[in-house]
Amino acid sequence: MEFFNALFSSGGFQPHGFCYQWNTGLVWLNVLSDLLIALAYFAIPVIMLRFIRKRRDLPFSWMFALFGVFIVACGTTHLMEVWNLWHAQYWLAGAIKAITAAASLLTAGLLVQVLQQALQLPSTQQWREANAEMTAANKELEAFSYSVSHDLRAPLRSIDGFSLALLEDYSEKLDDEGKKHLERVRAATQRMGALIDDLLNLSRVTRASMHLEKVDVSAVAAEVIESLQKTQPERRVEIRMEPGLQATVDPHLLRIVLENLLGNAWKFTSKRALACIEFGKTSGNGRAAFFVRDDGAGFDPAYADRLFGAFQRLHSVSEFPGTGIGLATVQRIIHRHGGRIWAESSAGQGATFYFTLTKLSS
Repeated sequence: MEFFNALFSSGGFQPHGFCYQWNTGLVWLNVLSDLLIALAYFAIPVIMLRFIRKRRDLPFSWMFALFGVFIVACGTTHLMEVWNLWHAQYWLAGAIKAITAAASLLTAGLLVQVLQQALQLPSTQQWREANAEMTAANKELEAFSYSVSHDLRAPLRSIDGFSLALLEDYSEKLDDEGKKHLERVRAATQRMGALIDDLLNLSRVTRASMHLEKVDVSAVAAEVIESLQKTQPERRVEIRMEPGLQATVDPHLLRIVLENLLGNAWKFTSKRALACIEFGKTSGNGRAAFFVRDDGAGFDPAYADRLFGAFQRLHSVSEFPGTGIGLATVQRIIHRHGGRIWAESSAGQGATFYFTLTKLSS
């Protein structure tokens, strides 16, 4: 208690104004100067805090916070200079200066430690060069995509077309074994064509510009389900759809995500007499996530890490058709929206795919 009494008492000292002989001009010169300096010191941390909150991706954000503490302490010392013009609480002023000194030494020491890491950060020129290289790589990728689209598809169409011509025009001269061979050739070329199409779509998804807007995700999911039902109207599938779900996304890319996820749910429940597909939203770990759930074939969770790789399939083509590109495409779209995707399942017990987006609302 005596410590605090001494800290806030004048201790018999004279206020600082006596040193200025209470010269009005001199007093107010120091008062206004200290107040403006303190105001600037207090404004800087507020600006820095706003900057940190807007740019959470920046490294060394903790250093900005520590620097803010140091600046606030500096500003407080200037306020004490004004206070002590009329009061004489020099012990309190000294304690604040000691805190400022400790904060400044800690900040300086940590700055020395991170200096080497900070120097390794790329410069503006290096960013420009990296962007130029990326632009050049994208142009090469576009050229390759054009080549795949035209140069590789043409011979595939020829192989498929001539195989069909042989089957139609020379069927009488071919035995059953020869016809089977030609059917295998046609099936292989068509599968190759589908792979090329999926690869091109994967490339476009990665490079396409994004146009974010608020989208009724439930409505898009309902449209996708309706299209699937039209392809197989005889199927008995119970659809559970949570209405009114919205998100700020690229509408075209969102449709690709839902077409793949709901399309997979539709495909992998095809062997059930009565299937169930559900679309909705759940909350976990403080963040909302969309989900697509089905009661279909499911998969072995031991191989879950292979789900989102290109050409990775956990079921044979004869059992369930596909190229193994769909989920890789979905993952890239989700990542471009700042989200993540994961799945839960057990073999024969259906599967649930969850995905998050940067902005999600209901």
